[in-house]
Amino acid sequence: MYLTQGLHRAVQQNPNGIMTIFGDRQRTFAEVADRVARLAGALRGLGVGDGDRVAFLGLNSDRYHEYLLAVPWANAVLNPVNIRWSAAEIVYSLRDSDSKVLFIDDAFAKLLPEIRQGYPELATVIHTGDGPAPEGTLSYEELISGV
Repeated sequence: MYLTQGLHRAVQQNPNGIMTIFGDRQRTFAEVADRVARLAGALRGLGVGDGDRVAFLGLNSDRYHEYLLAVPWANAVLNPVNIRWSAAEIVYSLRDSDSKVLFIDDAFAKLLPEIRQGYPELATVIHTGDGPAPEGTLSYEELISGV
C-alpha cells in the first residue's frame, strides 16, 4: 500500500470535498493532490533521489500535511524533526540521517544560521512560512507554482 493511496481514492470519490483547513486556507482533495504532485516533482527536480532523507522542522500546518504526502510520492524518506530539540540536537539529527533537504517554518527560521553552520552539507532549505523566504532559502509556494 502506498501512503498516497487514500489521497488518490478521495480524489476519485470526492474531488471537490474540503480536505484541509488551516487558518483562512481551505483546499479540496483535488487541490491537495495537485499540490502534493507538484511538490514531489519539485523535490525530484532539486535532486532528491530514491531513499534520500527530507526533513521538516515546523509546527502542524497544511504545508506539513502536504510534505507528509509529497516526500513518499517522490520516493524519498520522511524525517520529521523534533521541535523541542536544541539547534545542536537538530544539527546532529540532520547530519546523522544525512538529510538532503530541510523544510522550515517561521517559528524555527531563527535557528537556520546555527543549523547551516553546524551542517554546511545541507543542500536545500525550503521556507514554509507565510512571510518572505529568508535569505538562502526557497519559497514553498514558489516551488510548487514552478516560479
